[in-house]
Amino acid sequence: MDKKDTHRRLIDSLLIRKKRYRDPNYSAKQLSEELGVSASQLSRILKEEYAMGYTDIVHLYRIQEAMHHLKDQRFAPYSIDDIGTLVGFKNRQSFFTAFKKVSGTTPEKYRLENTSKSKQHE
Repeated sequence: MDKKDTHRRLIDSLLIRKKRYRDPNYSAKQLSEELGVSASQLSRILKEEYAMGYTDIVHLYRIQEAMHHLKDQRFAPYSIDDIGTLVGFKNRQSFFTAFKKVSGTTPEKYRLENTSKSKQHE
């Protein structure tokens, strides 16, 4: 296993399996320290392995989880803001901006479209 593969597996382990992306205070600096690489090395690894920077990767994972929750009836009692906080966003504006960038729509519209579809199929 080469170093690049090792880095990718460690990043996936930390960000995905351990869900560090949910921590609104988790930073690229912390990730680089946990990987044992410099900030510039981390940036290069992320660009090579994911074709994205740290913030975009973290936002992607957060939005993917938010999208899942917005479709899940178990999360129906949660407000849009609650879901944004649950997945790691510090404020509504950053959640909405990232959500629209990733999904092309707003969280409210996404929830409405996806919960009405699931009700039609029941």
